Parts: sequence; C-alpha cells; structure tokens
Amino acid sequence: HSIYTSESCGKIDREDSWFLEPYQKHRGQAATFLAHIKEGVEIAVRDEEALLLFSGGETRKDAGPRSEAQSYWAIAESKGWFGKDESVRSRSLTEEHARDSFENLLFSVCRFRELTGTYPQNITVVSYDFKEERFAQLHRSALGFPEGRFFFSGTPATPTAREAAV
Repeated sequence: HSIYTSESCGKIDREDSWFLEPYQKHRGQAATFLAHIKEGVEIAVRDEEALLLFSGGETRKDAGPRSEAQSYWAIAESKGWFGKDESVRSRSLTEEHARDSFENLLFSVCRFRELTGTYPQNITVVSYDFKEERFAQLHRSALGFPEGRFFFSGTPATPTAREAAV
C-alpha cells in the first residue's frame, strides 16, 4: 500500500502522486489503490451497520506526517464515496498505526472496539487477492477470530507488485 502525496485529489490515478517503493513504481499501481478504496466502500454500503475502517500508518517517513489510512479516506471523500449512499461516509473511519498486514487486522479490531465498545461480529478484509491465505488463515487464526465470520475480498495486484510481495 502507499500514501497519497498530492495536495489535491485530482491526480489519484497517477503513480507520481503516490509515495511508492521502488518495486511499486510501474503503470497501473495507483489504480490498484483506488480499487481497494472503492471495494471497501461498496461492501460497507451493503450493510447499514458496518463500519469501514481504512487501516495503515505513517509507513513512509519521507512522505511526512500522512498515513495510508488518511490517504484512502481523503480519496474516498474526493470521489464522493464513488456515488454510493452518503451514509457510508459517517461510518468510515481510520486506524492509523498499522505497519504491515497483521497489524492492519489486529489494530483494526482494536480500533473497532475503541469506537464501539464491542468487538466486531464479522470482519471483511479488502486487500490484494494474493494475500487471501495470509489474512484468512494466518492472521485470522492468530487472533482467534472465527473462520465462519471472517470474509476476504481480493482485488487484483499488478504483476510486478505481486512478484515483489510474494
């Protein structure tokens, strides 16, 4: 994942508007971030009681005090929540400390509890499709979260990103 660095959200589809690691610097990478954001919004719209938590900390020191989660929320806002019901905006919040995929899940559960006073009944993770086993088996299992209440929605990664991450 990455941090959006442009001052306006008019260039979200351009790779040079994101703080990318060397292995991420290729055509189509920005579109994968947008796909994650849009998928999360679409899933939250289908359940009026769901919270959408954009997760990710200040993972790029040179990007300054900006988090991945803030970037994603700001982009969803700039895109008008992709034309979906505006109620999703009031149910969309951030978790701004995670540094990796396990922390994305763990810290999101903690943030959910902080916000609601309870633990989530169900969890849906949106990430790259090749990370499904990592989330659904390893991370979910490490937290002891029931398999039947855990869902994963994968979006395609660019071939270069997939190779670098696996």
